Amino acid sequence: MMNTRYYTSLLTSTLLACSVTLSTGSSAAYPKLNLPQMGEPADQVMSPRDEKRIGRSYMRQIRTHLPLVRDPEINHYVQRLGKKLVSSQPGINADDFTFFIVDNHEINAFALPGGFIGINSGLITAAANESQLASVMAHEAAHVMQRHIARLHASQGNQGVKTAAAIMAAILISQTSAEAGQAALLTGLAASRQSAINFTRSNEYDADRLGIKLLSDANYNPRGMVDFFEVLRKRTALNITEQLEFLRTHPLTNNRISEARNNAERLENPVGIQDSTDFQFQQMKMRVAHSDNPQIMLRALKNGHISNSESTRLYGQILLHLDAGSAGQAKALAEQLLFIQPYNSAAKLAAARVALQTNDYDRAESLLKSISDIQPDNYAALELLIETLVPQGKTDVAERSIQQYLRSTSSPVPDVYRKYATVLELKGQVTAAHEAMADHYFSLDETRDAMGQLELALRSADEESNASSRVAARIQQVRRALGE
Repeated sequence: MMNTRYYTSLLTSTLLACSVTLSTGSSAAYPKLNLPQMGEPADQVMSPRDEKRIGRSYMRQIRTHLPLVRDPEINHYVQRLGKKLVSSQPGINADDFTFFIVDNHEINAFALPGGFIGINSGLITAAANESQLASVMAHEAAHVMQRHIARLHASQGNQGVKTAAAIMAAILISQTSAEAGQAALLTGLAASRQSAINFTRSNEYDADRLGIKLLSDANYNPRGMVDFFEVLRKRTALNITEQLEFLRTHPLTNNRISEARNNAERLENPVGIQDSTDFQFQQMKMRVAHSDNPQIMLRALKNGHISNSESTRLYGQILLHLDAGSAGQAKALAEQLLFIQPYNSAAKLAAARVALQTNDYDRAESLLKSISDIQPDNYAALELLIETLVPQGKTDVAERSIQQYLRSTSSPVPDVYRKYATVLELKGQVTAAHEAMADHYFSLDETRDAMGQLELALRSADEESNASSRVAARIQQVRRALGE
C-alpha cells in the first residue's frame, strides 16, 4: 500500500508553495465501466480510501487559496447536474462525488482524487446549452470512475507519484500565471517517461468515450461533447493565448473530435436533453456576476439583445436590480417572471429576494416554503428562509426547517451547520450550538477546529447531564479514530 502521509505531504507542500490555483485535468473510460478490481496494481498503489484522503487534502488547500463561487443556488444546480450524470451508472454512489465551482473566467475543469470535480465559472458562461456543460462534467467524472490517477502511479511507481504531484501543481499554478504554469508543467513532464505521456493521452480518449455514455444514459444529447469541442476550437482559433493555455491540458485534435462524433452517433439516444431553463437562469446569474458594466447589461437585456428567452432576460434584469439595491424596480419583473415560470425554483427564489429586500417577509416566507416543500434538499431556499425567519424572531421555525433539510439530504452543505449554530445560540442552546459548529468544521475536514468546538461544548454543558455524556463520548470517538 502507498505511503499516504508522504504523498499527502508532498502534494500539500507543493500546493502551498505555488499559492494554489486551478486549470484542467485527467482522463477516463470506454462506454462500458471498466472499473478496477480489488487486487489489481492501481489498488495496490493507492486504495480508494487513500484517494479520498488525498482528495480531501487538496480540497482543504483549494478552500483556502482559490476563489470559489459561494452562491448556494448555482452550487445546488451544478451538484444536482453532476450527480444526475454519475448516478446513471449502476454501482456508482453519487454521494462519492463532490462538484464545486472556481470563480475564474477561463474555460476549464479538473478532477482530483476521491471524486472531487471542479469547474470554472468561465465554463458555465461559455457553454451554449446544458448538454455542453454536462459533457465536460461527464468527462471529468469519467476520469474519477476509471481511477486514472491511481493507474498512473501503478504504471510508474514512486516516480509516478512525484511526477503527478508536479503536474497537478502546474495545473494549479496555471490559472494565476499561464507562463509559470507552463514552465512547471514542462518540468514535471520532463521527469516523466514518455509512456506516461502516452498513457495520459490515451485516457483523454477514454474519458471522452465514457463521458459520452454518461450523457446518453442520463438522457442528455451525447453530441453535446462534440458541439463543445467545436466551440472551443473556434474560440482558441481567435485567441492564440487562450488556445495555448487550453491545449496544454485539453489537446483538441481532429482525430479526437472525429472519434467523439462517431461514438455519439452510435449511441441509441442521439437526441436527449439539449437545454433547460435552470441552466439558462444559472448561466445568466454567472454572467451578471462577471459583468464589468451592469448598466450596459441591463439595457441590453431590456432591448432583447441578450438571450432568446424572455424568462432569462427577465431573470437577468431582476438580478441586476437586486445587486444595485433597487428591489422596488424588480418587483413587477419578478411577478411577471413568476407568471411565465410559476413552478421554477430559481424564479421563486428571485421573487423571494425581492420580497425580502422590500420587507415583505410573509411573501418571502411563502415562496421559500413552497420550494422547500418540493425540494427539501435545496439549501439556497433554506438559507434565504433563515434570513427571513430570524429577524422576525421565528427561531423555532428556523430550527425545524434546518432539521428538515438535514433529514432530506445525505450530503449537506457545510455552511448549514454554521447557520444552525447561530439559530441555536439565539435560542440559548449554547452546548448544541458548539456541537453544530463542530459539525461545520468536521464537514470541511478541519478536525482541530472541530475538536476545539467539542471541548467548548463539553465545558458549557451541565455536569452529569445527557449533553455532557454525549459530547464526552463523541470526543473519545474522534480521538480513537484519529489514533487509528
